[in-house]
This record gives sequence, structure tokens and C-alpha cells, in this order.
Amino acid sequence: MKIYYIANARIPTEKAHGIQIAKMCEALIKAGAELVLVVPRRVSDGSIKYFYNLSIDVPVIKLPIIPYCFGFIIGSFSFMISAFLFLCIKKLTGEKFIIYTIDMDQFSFSLIPLLNIPYFVELHDAKHKGVLFSYLFRKVSGILTINNIIKNKLCERFRVLREKILVAPNGISEEFFNSIKISKEDARRALKISTDKKIALYAGQFISWKGLEIFTEVARITPDIIFYLAGGTRDAFEKITGIKNIPDNLIFGGIRPYSEMPMLMRGSDVLLVLGTKHDEYSYYHTSPMKLFEYLPVGRPIVAAGTPAVKDMVSEREVFFYEPDNAQSFADVIRRALAEGERATQISAASALAEKYTWRERAQKVLFYLNEQLT
Repeated sequence: MKIYYIANARIPTEKAHGIQIAKMCEALIKAGAELVLVVPRRVSDGSIKYFYNLSIDVPVIKLPIIPYCFGFIIGSFSFMISAFLFLCIKKLTGEKFIIYTIDMDQFSFSLIPLLNIPYFVELHDAKHKGVLFSYLFRKVSGILTINNIIKNKLCERFRVLREKILVAPNGISEEFFNSIKISKEDARRALKISTDKKIALYAGQFISWKGLEIFTEVARITPDIIFYLAGGTRDAFEKITGIKNIPDNLIFGGIRPYSEMPMLMRGSDVLLVLGTKHDEYSYYHTSPMKLFEYLPVGRPIVAAGTPAVKDMVSEREVFFYEPDNAQSFADVIRRALAEGERATQISAASALAEKYTWRERAQKVLFYLNEQLT
């Protein structure tokens, strides 16, 4: 099966969407697909194989665009035209293929249905009813979503047939299973983290919809715990949250290389997943990759009890706290630390991790694509 994976994204990038795209492309190729990733030509060139520690090369075509420094909409519009012309040429030469896209913006897919070629779209949130998406869902061959909540909303808002939608949550890289065997002490030495205190790790981007502001309050409630935030700087945190008075036990690790993540997780005592009721995407739609990466690490996981997170895991695998409630967050962290590595959730989480690999996801997706085409 020849697939052109169209993504209006800068590749490579340390951001989560870049990791998701690269790992999924790798898994689809290893599962038997003949895949080519098609992205805009941006400043950040480089081999995605080495950037994302892939085991194989992913063929990449970078299309010319109007630089995004002139505005995201202008850059995205130019990518829409470039991608359409590229696919037109491929069709005119008689090449047989299908198109797979991911929703990095709200409109660059618009011309693709005009090609009359089998077309699949991966959605990471439930779209609001509008002309463009109503048109897309009438023309598309199939839809992939990352949780059941998004699927249900799409069926309700756009009257999409349920059998046309596949729920395929994000995954975990198989190398995590091999690279997390280091001890906590060795991981801390390698990372030059020397502290006798308990470390609660948050590994994720600093984005406003994640509800980062809860960290300042929970850190004040639990001064004996170090909160290590790997994903941004103090300046970025202050800019997003508007909070300047930062407790001393809130440590900012900056944006860390993807390759360091397993050691950071093993060097910690508890792993944290955020979520807030104040943002629809955070509360209902997200499928955080770090949650899946946490599962096999052998550390207790404390997660916001949002519908999105509970669609992926249960109390068998993680400790839930009440979203936006710092006292609840602090109490649950203490409970998780008290149980430590004896937590029954740890073994259940490790077992669940086997279900959420990119390999499993790719095989499920390829089966679905073939099913929709027959």
C-alpha cells in the first residue's frame, strides 16, 4: 500500500506532534506500508531517523512554501497549494496511492477531496460544525481519532457513521521498554540530579491549555517534594501562567532531548499527568503521549481525572486527582509516594503498556485502511 502522509508540520521538532508523526510513520513502514512523509520545507532540516532515534529511514519530501514568518495562515495556505499540486502530478503520472493527513491546522486539507483519491484523516480533537469539515466528512474515506470522546462528538455533530471512525490512541516507543532498565540512582547520576528529596516529574510541553498554574500551589503545599518540570524554562512558565512568585521546590529542566526521557522518568519517584476543566481540548480530547511512556517505567503515575485521561487508563493503572484542585493533587501524590514501588498500579500499568505501542497502533490502522478500501 502506497501512502502519502501529508502533514503541515515542521519536521523534525522536539514538540510532541513531531514525535507522534515520526514514530507513526516508522511503525507503518515496519508494518508493511510504502509510506512517504510530505511536509513543508522549513528551516529545521536534518535526518528524522537520528533526531527521533528511529530504527529505519522514513522517506521525506519537503515542499516549497511561503515562509511561516509571513504568518501561519499564509504559510499553511501555500502548503495547501503545494501539496495539492504535488498530489495532482503523482495522479497524472498514473501512480496509485492513498492519502493520509493529520489535523495540524483547520483548512489545509480543503483541496485534497477534489483529487478523487482515497483519503483518510487523523483528528486530535472534535471539530466544531462548519462548512469545511462538513464537506470533508462527506468526502473522506475514513477518520481516525485518538479517543472515544472525539468519535462520539463527531458522530453527533456531523452525523458520521460510527463504522467510518477508528479510535487509535497515541502510543509508546518500543525502545522505552529497553532503555528504562537503569536504576533510579544511576539515572540521577547520569542526569546530574543530586537530591535526597522525592522527585515528582512532569514531562511535557509548556502549553496554556494544560493547566500548568496548579504546580505553584501544589509545590507550596508539599515543600518536601521536588517538582521537576521537563518541557520548558522558568521564563516560559511565567509567561504562560502569569505567575512570578515561584516556590523554590519547583525546578525547570528546560526542553530536554527525547532520548533523555526514559532516564528522567527512572530518576524520579512519581510521574505526573496534567489536565484542566477550563479547556475543552485538555479535558476531553487529549491523548498525552507521556502518559503512555510513563506506563512501563515502574513508577507510580498521578494523573488528572479528566474524561480524556480516563478514556485511556483507569484506577487499576494510575492514581487520579481532581482536576484543578491543588490539595487533591498534593494528597494523591503523597499517597502514591507512600505506596511507592509496592503500588499495585505499577504492574497493571506495565501490562497495559504492551497494548499502546506504535507497532500495535500501526497494525490496527493498516487493517482499518484496507477494510475501508474494500
